[in-house]
Amino acid sequence: AWTLSSQGAGGEGDFTATPIVVDGYVFAGTNRGWIFAMNADTGQLIWKTKAPVGSVNASVAVAGGLVYANVSAPSRVPGTTGSDTGPYMMALDEATGAVRWTTFLDSQVGADVYASPLVFNGTVITGVSGSAAELGPKADRYVFEGSLNFLDAATGQFVKKTYAIPQEDWADGYAGGGIWATPAVDAATSTAYVGVGNPFQKEKEHPNTDAILKFDVDRSHAGFGGITGVYKGNFDTYADVHNLPCVPIPGNKPPYYPQGLGACGQIDLDFGASPNLFTGPDGRLQVGEAQKAGVYHVVDAATMTRAWKSIVAPPVPTVGGIVGSTAYDGSNVYGPEVVGGYLWSVSGTKHLPRWVAPVAGGLDESNPVSVANGVVYNVDTGGFLDAYDADTGAPLLHRPMVLGSGTGTGPASSWGGVAIARNTVYAATGVTGLANGFIIAFKPGASEDGGPGGVPGLSGVGVNPTVLAGPGAYATTYATPVMSIRAGGVLQFANADLPQHDVVAADSAGGAPLFRSHLAGIGEVVPVTGADKLAQGKYGFYCSIHPGMTGTLLVLP
Repeated sequence: AWTLSSQGAGGEGDFTATPIVVDGYVFAGTNRGWIFAMNADTGQLIWKTKAPVGSVNASVAVAGGLVYANVSAPSRVPGTTGSDTGPYMMALDEATGAVRWTTFLDSQVGADVYASPLVFNGTVITGVSGSAAELGPKADRYVFEGSLNFLDAATGQFVKKTYAIPQEDWADGYAGGGIWATPAVDAATSTAYVGVGNPFQKEKEHPNTDAILKFDVDRSHAGFGGITGVYKGNFDTYADVHNLPCVPIPGNKPPYYPQGLGACGQIDLDFGASPNLFTGPDGRLQVGEAQKAGVYHVVDAATMTRAWKSIVAPPVPTVGGIVGSTAYDGSNVYGPEVVGGYLWSVSGTKHLPRWVAPVAGGLDESNPVSVANGVVYNVDTGGFLDAYDADTGAPLLHRPMVLGSGTGTGPASSWGGVAIARNTVYAATGVTGLANGFIIAFKPGASEDGGPGGVPGLSGVGVNPTVLAGPGAYATTYATPVMSIRAGGVLQFANADLPQHDVVAADSAGGAPLFRSHLAGIGEVVPVTGADKLAQGKYGFYCSIHPGMTGTLLVLP
């Protein structure tokens, strides 16, 4: 029906989260900090606002005439309250996009925010995670603590910060527990439920990590914001083997998983998906949430004890299991599995798998799913809009999103989800590293002229010495870990990986790196400024977002 391009609308960046449809408008943010409002029926741009610095990785929230956006930012954030570094939240006027308030969320080194805000009874709630700390040096990783944060929705003033791991346990070496996803709230009891990430130290797994936590979100209570219940999922070693010895894997630099065998066999089994709330056959409220262990857990909401669980996927280290959020249609649960690239359904009453449907888009099926009118929808990294019969899993649609749309030559790969409203399916395209992203609206009987898309080429590579990040560089480091230039020569950086990367000197002068590039998305080639000023010698460099990526620059005479 229509396509909105972030660059075509005067902004920049791709969309990796599910669009939000409210009051006849679509709202979405990009990984280069732009927030857009558009007409839900025509795609006409209503307003756009640029965050001072940082990325909008998750869906926004809309309530009470305000749009709430979380922004991940490692550098100074002008205008924030409480401090001046790290992730923050912005509240924008729904009608105009004007900034109403901006509040800083966390000052820990490596803090970020991939969770979407949630607004309940005058409070906006959001998790803070630490992917940059997890991928960073031990000095950052072993002290990082994830949290759930509570702000006044009208003013942005901090009301409460609750760490997933209680502060009295930090001295014992417990760390991690990032909160990646959006909580689910039971309005009848003013209770929130959210999953928690993995521990950041092997052999130090706290009961509140790899777990589902329950919070009191009634601001009239003395215990507001406190943890009132815990359900422990699969341990980060998949089973509780803490009585076994720790056998580290030689040469496997932490935090890349698995860390080892036995008690330190961490394989990264976060709860990263958002929970579902539904009523069990006995009339009691239940919480269902998928874990990267490949298990869908269902918990009695009152007691936080297991009601049932279903194994639907293998727990492959780091990338395996269930990452994307699941959907519930009143009877059954639907979700994605990364390795093997398939969707699955589990009966909410019989607690058994119903069907499995392969996704033709590729092996990486980490996108969230949505369900409406007996149809299960998602988009995939191959750039397709997919639909399946909710009863049988039979494929109904495998449609290239570039077909007939206004994406032009831009790629339509996606890590996001779809929103379903107004007889329309709204899909986002983006994988965190693209300079241009799209919101595409699909509707029966609609048509829009467009052209074919594709992954952009790396123009300019070979003209000058080039540091290259190839596919999977976030885990395997630069494809050119050792580079050389002549003194006074120029250097550039090219990114062929899905996430954004950059090149930053390990050494600094006057507080600034000796050389650095801007962040580059897939297909971009950017200059490395300062390299031409270097004297003969050897210099280290790294990626500011993925510190495990390192390299060496040799400056020759």
